Amino acid sequence: DKIGKCNSTLVIGDGYASMTSLLIDSNFSSKIILINLNKQLMVDLFFIKKYLGEEKFNSSVALVTNEDDAKLLSNKTNSFSIIAIQAENHSLVQHFDVDLVLNVVSMGEMNIGTLSEYFYDIRKLCRRNKNLYFYCCNRIEKKFPDGTVTKFSDYPWKKDDVILVDELCPWTQQYYSFIPPFYRNYDGPIIHQLRLMSK
Repeated sequence: DKIGKCNSTLVIGDGYASMTSLLIDSNFSSKIILINLNKQLMVDLFFIKKYLGEEKFNSSVALVTNEDDAKLLSNKTNSFSIIAIQAENHSLVQHFDVDLVLNVVSMGEMNIGTLSEYFYDIRKLCRRNKNLYFYCCNRIEKKFPDGTVTKFSDYPWKKDDVILVDELCPWTQQYYSFIPPFYRNYDGPIIHQLRLMSK
């Protein structure tokens, strides 16, 4: 209700195209830009293809790997409604107009350097759209095997961001698995925020 329908939504990390499928099914966003690591992106695209069917998939989905393609497909009149970008090429998203950024639990798996790169992309997107919203749902704190700790509160937020929602997430305290038990608790509570991002 706070956002309304979006022209373009960026999904950073998606498990089995879950968020992308919801966006397609709800007709919430005219264009979806999906960024993921190579193997996970292949899985996302596999499930999107199963969901859409081969013919619609071929006419609706494009993989962007270079700046020229990004500039071409950022044109609002192009026919592709789903743009896939490999994580190593994440900066290509800066060529698109985005209204909403979504990230569910995957930023909690990133080191602070990678997090900072994605936030840099998001701030660049703010310059293209004065009303850019970011829904971020991640662990309050994550400790990595090497002892490094990342905290949600330490993400590269800005004091001028407008926080619209800030609470423990009521629906993402567990993750799913194909092996019983099918739902397992995350190793720490998950917080979610919806922010109107500052430039």
